[in-house]
Amino acid sequence: MKHFLHHLPFLLFILLLLPWFPPAISSTLSAMADHSQHMEYIWLVPALSLFLVWKRRKLLWSIIQQPAPAPLSALPIFILACSFLFLGFRGGQSRFLQVAAILIIMALPLACYGCNLFKALFFPVILLVFIIPIGFLDNFTVPLRYASVSATTFILNGLGIAVRQIGTAIVSTSVIPFQLDVADPCSGIRSIIALFVGSAAYGAIALNSSWRRLLLFGLSIPIAFLGNVIRLLLTAMTCYFINQKAGMMLHDHALFIIAPFYLLIFFIVTDWLKRSDIKTNPLEKLSQSKMLAPKKHTYALLLLMAILLNLFQYYTSKMPPLVFESDAFLSKTFMSLPNATMEYPWFCQNRICLYAFNLNESHTRPAHCPQCEGELRPISKAELDILPADTQCRKVTYIFSNGEIFTVSLVIAGQSRMSIHRPELCLPSQGFVLSERNIIHLSESVPMATFALRKEGSLGTSGFAYLFLNSKIATVSNIKRVLGDCLERSICNRIPRWAMITIQSPNHDFQTAEGELALRHFMTLFYPTLFTEDRTL
Repeated sequence: MKHFLHHLPFLLFILLLLPWFPPAISSTLSAMADHSQHMEYIWLVPALSLFLVWKRRKLLWSIIQQPAPAPLSALPIFILACSFLFLGFRGGQSRFLQVAAILIIMALPLACYGCNLFKALFFPVILLVFIIPIGFLDNFTVPLRYASVSATTFILNGLGIAVRQIGTAIVSTSVIPFQLDVADPCSGIRSIIALFVGSAAYGAIALNSSWRRLLLFGLSIPIAFLGNVIRLLLTAMTCYFINQKAGMMLHDHALFIIAPFYLLIFFIVTDWLKRSDIKTNPLEKLSQSKMLAPKKHTYALLLLMAILLNLFQYYTSKMPPLVFESDAFLSKTFMSLPNATMEYPWFCQNRICLYAFNLNESHTRPAHCPQCEGELRPISKAELDILPADTQCRKVTYIFSNGEIFTVSLVIAGQSRMSIHRPELCLPSQGFVLSERNIIHLSESVPMATFALRKEGSLGTSGFAYLFLNSKIATVSNIKRVLGDCLERSICNRIPRWAMITIQSPNHDFQTAEGELALRHFMTLFYPTLFTEDRTL
């Protein structure tokens, strides 16, 4: 009976926390199933974490037999977890829910059994951080892509295969033509994260010294970079000696070639580190250390934490529904501009046809697709399938009398935060290669992100630019938009109506002085027409 009472707080907390975990688990499973995330390694993370727990099962069992609850030490972690949980639920942020779940798993052993169990479980639990989708790290992929392409270009020229680097593309200048476009998934960032997971788990199993584990963990970055360069080299050489099609086939299956290279390097480095490693694992001393007996008020504090946790859940569930902001601040249609005609795109919804064409504003839209008699809509079938149903999407092309062309897309978000995302995430999957982002300021309060945009397999570039805005602000920071949206939902009980504007021009590269000037002139005319209120640049 006495032993059961020792475990009663843990069981009580598990029952109270059961409603917290399904959303975090659901978002993790969604990331595993989403192939566009290129995070196939995610399923390994919980498996490795559970394996490390199993390896330490004897140590963990010996610690559990002499509990020394530390609820006061766990309280800050619980408070932080509750904060992330609240922001995740009310703000619709699955990453916050995952962070909250990890913090709870970390705090629970500390609160119910003490510091020794917290130390023994710290690494298996912190490893779960790698289940969080890494889309926000895509800001770092452009430098990685440039570095990989630069290194590969240098080596290929040294081997006598004449190539040149154009942005993040490798283009042959020899008599044998080929071209490699290095998109975001090829940057190496996901290889680095996957190797972080593997090296951290392998280091915890094979090494005892903390600094040696950290060294093996840190070596993941140069090893992943080297592996990425080797993959690009093999692809380019296959294109050169065989043909482009064979090179692309090798590229798609290069993991089977590079994975053994990764394993070999890690085994060699680990074997070298083990030669002077300490003989005993420092964690083994935890089972031999004396534990202080729980004080009389300890279990009262645990009960109080459980009550507060229950009250928090009750308060969160009783909050009023969110108020959805109106889009009345935006004009309902695109307005005409001086010296410009307007053309509107139409897309066939028949998956077999998918015909697309533009119509001048003076022409009447045909009732059906002229190619297959399918349904026509002003948005493509692919966009319609991906975007939530309450998302609004409008497109127009302005053709000026001097020959300049600007295609505008306006996406007005619905209640789901999935209505809008950064173009950097979707354009590469559509076969485009983006330059490094540049930010210009059209005015003090209106920034704009600009890119040189190129279709894979083509050397011609076009200009691409975007910004996010709502009724209060304009920004190009996705983090600012996401966090602002989360705080508005959580604290102000309001869903702000965000919109994303993209501008594309085949005439100008917006990252040149001439292209930037053309974009500024166009936005001076166009920007005020977006709003029902007075807004000028």
